[in-house]
Amino acid sequence: MPDEIASPPVLTLSDFKTNPSLILPTLNNENGALILVDKPYGFTSFSMVHKLKHLLQNYSGDKWVKVGHGGTLDPLATGLLILATRRATKSLTQLLGLEKNYWCELRLGITTPSFDLETPIKIIGGVENLRTDHVESTLRNFVGEQLQKPPIFSAVKLRGKPMYKHARKGRDMEMIAKNITIHSIDDIDISLPFVRFRAECSKGTYIRSLVSDFGTILGTGAVLTNLRREKVGKWEVKDAITVDILEKLV
Repeated sequence: MPDEIASPPVLTLSDFKTNPSLILPTLNNENGALILVDKPYGFTSFSMVHKLKHLLQNYSGDKWVKVGHGGTLDPLATGLLILATRRATKSLTQLLGLEKNYWCELRLGITTPSFDLETPIKIIGGVENLRTDHVESTLRNFVGEQLQKPPIFSAVKLRGKPMYKHARKGRDMEMIAKNITIHSIDDIDISLPFVRFRAECSKGTYIRSLVSDFGTILGTGAVLTNLRREKVGKWEVKDAITVDILEKLV
């Protein structure tokens, strides 16, 4: 990593607890900083960027402050989102390549166009015919390198526009499969029709696609019902600052 972006300050919950008055000056410094944020349910990654940008604009008096994020987190997902300010945004490309850990919950027997609860549900059924051991072994088979198609309702861009914008207009687009790696699937808890597990995966992995493919193999369909990003590289969500804390900084 180049020297100028090698070591931006990383602000965490402990920094807020020990010296909250330094959070905004550090973020507003021309060199900027990274800040770990626990994104709530229903917020987009862009809305979190906008929230921090607005906060720094009010603090600094500047009309424009550069803020970015280190990897999109779906609106219906929660957990660790890393934001960067000012010159520290140059480090975001490195963050995109880091491994990520998720806690996941899915429901078998249903499908949706978005592979989560953002779009209408279609009942498929067939869960009553499943054996728990078969469900678990099928899920574990996803560990390893593989080709995966992103959901059409995703931030992947086509002709400069996120795919979800094409999808919401009813356009039937063919997604291109990409190489991804599922490093591990652990802590599997099966209580049909729900399945819960933790996954560690490479950049570019869509847990929603994994869940949809899993449901297709089982013949029941499957939809992601809960997703929490617990870790990005060495950083963990337990060290992240909540939105409530952010809003109290000014």
